[in-house]
Amino acid sequence: MRSAPALAALLLALPAAASTALVQSVEELARASDAVVRGVVERQECRRGADGHRIYTFVEIRTTAAWKGSPAAVVVVRVPGGTIGDEGQKALGAAAFSDGEEVVVFLERAGEVHQVAGDSQGKFAVEGETARNDTRGFHLLERPLPAEERRAAEMPVAELERRVRSAQ
Repeated sequence: MRSAPALAALLLALPAAASTALVQSVEELARASDAVVRGVVERQECRRGADGHRIYTFVEIRTTAAWKGSPAAVVVVRVPGGTIGDEGQKALGAAAFSDGEEVVVFLERAGEVHQVAGDSQGKFAVEGETARNDTRGFHLLERPLPAEERRAAEMPVAELERRVRSAQ
């Protein structure tokens, strides 16, 4: 096990242009989530946070299937970053959505809205029978995953659903 100073030194040595996170398994994301939904992005709206400085994008997703939990027919997901007028903010590692996109999203309750569990590790774009997440804004630290669990990465949609539903 690494000591806190050694871990701090490792994190400080990483590139500043990327967020850092530990690799997570699908099962870990599912256990950390209040809900996991498959759905379609209906619309997005950028608004300032309560501090008046931070910008958030609020994403409305029409639920087509609930793989965990009992989400509403339309869930609202708050993602850090966005653009208001000529001011834009970007949160490296945050999940990104497109209107009309079919997605699978691992959701954690955040007050009246949800946030994506695991940031971009917890948002998958569905293209045909394949689900893929986009973690290009992350520097992912490798680690051993629990036996029989699979890293949250590109896989068949059917396998992703099976892993979510069987997570204990």
